[in-house]
Amino acid sequence: MFKFESKSLEDTKDFAKNLSKFLIPGNVISLIGEMGSGKTTFTQYLLKNLGVEDYITSPTFSLVNSYEGKYTINHMDLYRLEDESEMETLDIDNLFYPEGITIIEWAERAKSYLPRNLIEIYIDKTSLEGRRFEIRGNNREEIRLIKELQ
Repeated sequence: MFKFESKSLEDTKDFAKNLSKFLIPGNVISLIGEMGSGKTTFTQYLLKNLGVEDYITSPTFSLVNSYEGKYTINHMDLYRLEDESEMETLDIDNLFYPEGITIIEWAERAKSYLPRNLIEIYIDKTSLEGRRFEIRGNNREEIRLIKELQ
């Protein structure tokens, strides 16, 4: 298990920068946290460190935004998904088995579609700017990432 305690936005930016160094094409990341826990903010920091220069917004209504940086990066927000079968209207082969990286907010709304080596990052709000990030090491990619981060 890996935990990172952020006390400020700067700490969160630093964690995103460090994490970005170890992401590889094919990674699919699920950000898990309550509304307001900072999933979109963390994604913005992460994408900036992956070379995305575009303005990064949450794809709450479009479900997916794609960006070009070091890799092609798909940013998904499944909050408005009413039924997980709606995933079939998307190009899930390219989203869940990408040549680049996919980052998903509210992935738990499409649990049966998610890849086996999904990297789940739990985010808990601990104060106004403080966050606790946790990766539990449940699969090969999470274990690899934890070793890299330690």
